[in-house]
Amino acid sequence: MSESNPKSDPIVATEDVSQSLVSLLFGSPVNTVLTLVIGFLVYKLISRGRQRRNRSDSEEEVFKLPEPLPKHDMTLDELKNYDGKGADKRICIAILGKVYDCTKGCLFCHRFYGPGGPYAPLAGHDATRALAHFDVEAVKEEWDDVSDLTPYQMSSVNEWKEQFSERYDYVGRLVRDSSEKQDSIGEEDEEEVVDEKTES
Repeated sequence: MSESNPKSDPIVATEDVSQSLVSLLFGSPVNTVLTLVIGFLVYKLISRGRQRRNRSDSEEEVFKLPEPLPKHDMTLDELKNYDGKGADKRICIAILGKVYDCTKGCLFCHRFYGPGGPYAPLAGHDATRALAHFDVEAVKEEWDDVSDLTPYQMSSVNEWKEQFSERYDYVGRLVRDSSEKQDSIGEEDEEEVVDEKTES
């Protein structure tokens, strides 16, 4: 009978590897500290990922998308009601006299345009001047006559308007006062926005 070599036995080999690993990791105080620090960092990364996942799940449950707005014209005062702070958290933004419902446009639009978001000052306002100047603080609270914008600024605003018309639902026109409102959006007004979408 031949004697079995202890090194060729898988159980013994596994024990040798385990002992070597433990000796390597905890053989010196420096290695022990490094092992504990790495273990702690891995734990924090895993737990942070779980917290983010749980937080985003709960945010989705809290924020339910509202029904689409019926197409209608708005005054500036009416537009201000759609700043993301209302019960339905709806966000509307006007550009060059056109009002867009940005609530359903993308999954994270509320994080951009809603309260606390980087573009929150645009919500519920005419954003034409702010987009022309690339400055969210340039939004005005009163009716804004943008005839003083340069051709370059108007070109920039028109590009923004194209993006909004492709991405967000058109609601209606921004009008100076209630006497300019139409009862319903006419076909030519909707066709104008549809044409803008198809041209781009």
